[in-house]
Amino acid sequence: MKRILSVVLALVMVLSLAACGQKDTAPAPSTNDPAAGTDAKPYEGQSLTVLYMSGVYADAARSMVDEFQEATGATVEVVDYPYLTLHEKALLDLTSGTGSYDVIDVASQWDGEFAPFMEPLDAYVERDNYDMSVWIENVLANCGEWQGTIVGIPNASTPQTFAYRTDLLPDGIPDTWEEYREALASVNDPANGVYGVTVSEVSGQLGGVFDYVLWSMGGNWADEDWNITIDSPETRAALEHLYAIKEYSDPSNLAWGVDESIQAFLDGRAAVCETWPSLGIVQNGDDAAKSKIAGKWALDVLPYAETGLTLLSAWDVSINAASENKDLAWEWVKMYTDYDMQNRFHDEFGILSPRKAFWDQDKMSNQTAVREALDTANMWWRIPASVEADTCINAAVGAYLSDQIGLEECVKQLSDGLTAALANNPPEAGIKNYNH
Repeated sequence: MKRILSVVLALVMVLSLAACGQKDTAPAPSTNDPAAGTDAKPYEGQSLTVLYMSGVYADAARSMVDEFQEATGATVEVVDYPYLTLHEKALLDLTSGTGSYDVIDVASQWDGEFAPFMEPLDAYVERDNYDMSVWIENVLANCGEWQGTIVGIPNASTPQTFAYRTDLLPDGIPDTWEEYREALASVNDPANGVYGVTVSEVSGQLGGVFDYVLWSMGGNWADEDWNITIDSPETRAALEHLYAIKEYSDPSNLAWGVDESIQAFLDGRAAVCETWPSLGIVQNGDDAAKSKIAGKWALDVLPYAETGLTLLSAWDVSINAASENKDLAWEWVKMYTDYDMQNRFHDEFGILSPRKAFWDQDKMSNQTAVREALDTANMWWRIPASVEADTCINAAVGAYLSDQIGLEECVKQLSDGLTAALANNPPEAGIKNYNH
């Protein structure tokens, strides 16, 4: 069964935070609701610094600054960094207690690592009757809630999908990985400058590529009790698949990041792009000035394999526990995640909202497969070991695909690396691994 989606689909990338639990006082009663447009401006003269990933999230934040400043009287500075640098900058500020950033947009895979330094939001939610039931349950469970505490409000989520050329693959993405490789082979034509697929395989992106293939094949990193299970037939099959599609990829693919992979697809140099479409394809695919494939592309879900699971990208806006402007920061969080604001962010920046009602709109009616995928899409570990584990996977898989090591050595490095990551940062007692 084909699950072809509309070309107007907007997705957003790329991978909830835990409570500090040591706050003895509830937030002061709210004296101003910026979204309500009151005249009172109790935050006059205050300033707020918010930290976002470079690209659409930061762009959306900047588009809201004037409105927020007008409503609150406060000034706002939006700071942004690329994905990998964002983690470093945020973690340094959090662990030092500096409080340079009042609000931080957090990738959900960093949740457990950042959790001890973020402000629990339960008291704010209760005080303002903020309705948490509006969020897609699977997204909220992976992004915003941590160990029974609300430490972030979801603001973006998308399951990984593939963009493809409708003129080259009129039936869309095949249902199985074997059929997928056959389809790539049928359209691979490097002599005429067209490859079967472009994949962002630079370190930092390659791990996620491996994950969605592994999970769809029924594999995993570990069982629910954190016993490492990566040494498996599914892992070998996932690695062999990634090695096989090298034949249908530009030889430079291993060095390509998101921008290079997307540009190759827009330039007509690949039949399929596995990189997050919302980071350039959705915005530019039908712009003849920026794309050579205008009107000739669409999106589809991944081959099903054993589980049908795909990779979840989810982000939540959270408040730094060291912030001196927590009430003002909460007003920013509320406005940034407001229903109307999230609709605007979708229309202007292609950001997909995690709100259930967002998907009930007529404009989203042709994207039911994506909505359904959000109910099951998977995220890797959200404990402190997550970053080290992902780094290990990126390194080992990259070495295998570049012929530096063989298949069995790659599996060994994956197993040893994940074991070391857990040893260096053991999960807190009672935390189960839901990613299994």
